[in-house]
Amino acid sequence: MRRKNFWTIAFGIALILVGFLALLDSLEFISFWSALGKLWPVILIALGVWLLFKRRYFSWNEKVEIREGNKYTKAFGDLKIDAAGMNPHGLDVEMGFGDLDVNLTKASFSDQENVVHLALGFGDIRVWIPSEVKAKISTSCGAGDIDVLGRTTDGLGKSSDYQDEGYDSAQKRLRIHAKIGFGDIKVSRV
Repeated sequence: MRRKNFWTIAFGIALILVGFLALLDSLEFISFWSALGKLWPVILIALGVWLLFKRRYFSWNEKVEIREGNKYTKAFGDLKIDAAGMNPHGLDVEMGFGDLDVNLTKASFSDQENVVHLALGFGDIRVWIPSEVKAKISTSCGAGDIDVLGRTTDGLGKSSDYQDEGYDSAQKRLRIHAKIGFGDIKVSRV
């Protein structure tokens, strides 16, 4: 079953179940809303356990190849972007929950500043860049670790700026803006 179909069916079943229980509550057969008011922490715990173990037991990853200027938005799940042979300039990714892997090692950079924006609420951002392209990297993190080419920062509300020597005069340049709410950012050179 495809991931999109699974979530559509799961959400539909959840709506029917909640509607049915609300109907029984309004007919005074059960006391659904008061029980839900006491059990909502269990829902938060279950969501947290799912987020911790989803990668091990679920394989709802999505791998995409980019075209110049593409914008990707995803609420849940992992996203793997492989820019092999593509120009990554204008890549803009916004995600809610999951991990974001961006492989730029075989991208075709144009002779300009190639700008990439990455934003994630909860999860990890991992970016691989080629060693021959000069980079300027700005990161910010609400809670977690930042590792930009071996330079680490951790804690709450941290940011990091990195720029290769000779960036401004380089013909091919890569500018990365990465921000995350909770999780880690790692940028590596290959």
